[in-house]
Formats: sequence, C-alpha cells, structure tokens
Amino acid sequence: MRDAEQVPANLQPYVDALGAEEAERFFLALGGSDIYLPIKSSPRSLAARTIGADRVEKLADAMGAGYYKVPLARQWIARSMAARGAHYAEIARTVRADVATVRRWLGPRETHQQPQLF
Repeated sequence: MRDAEQVPANLQPYVDALGAEEAERFFLALGGSDIYLPIKSSPRSLAARTIGADRVEKLADAMGAGYYKVPLARQWIARSMAARGAHYAEIARTVRADVATVRRWLGPRETHQQPQLF
C-alpha cells in the first residue's frame, strides 16, 4: 500500500485481507451490493468469481462470516488512482463520478499562483 494514502477505517479490513490493489478491484466490482462471506467459499459466488474463492475465505477470516454491504469506496479509489498518476477524467470514468466531483474530492493538483519574480 502506498504510505501516503490513508485507508478509511471502514475499508481497512478489506485492504488488510486483500491488499490495496485487489481491494480496489473488489470495491469497483461489488461496491454497494450485499454479499455473503462464507467460511468455506464456493467458486460459483459473485465474490469468488471477482477475487477468487481463497481471497473470499481470507476476507471471511478477517471480518467474520456473514452478510456485508460492500462499501463503494469511491473517494479512496480516486485518491489511490491520483497517487499513481491517473488523470481526473480517467478517475471519473473508473469511479463513475463527474470530473468536477473528482476535482472537489482531490483538490487542486497545483497552485495557480504567479511565481515570485524578485
């Protein structure tokens, strides 16, 4: 995980169990939906088809088996993508948000101040 990126507390168990890159993929694919994390996963479940049955079991070990609503994690994904150098438009398409919303989340990339001449 990138040291500069702070992971929100509600996303931390997912990132700890899956790793940052895999957690991003998981949030993008299943964010906003209810899933069941079984102790022993089947390869037929949507979560297992997305991240693999072994990772579903690892996530269930970390969080406990049961039903969970997967967070959208759009702002965290946007910050992570920006830290990797992605453009606002690419981030907006990925997290399904308006470019203006992404700019508001991330703030200005550079300051538009006149340089000191003297």
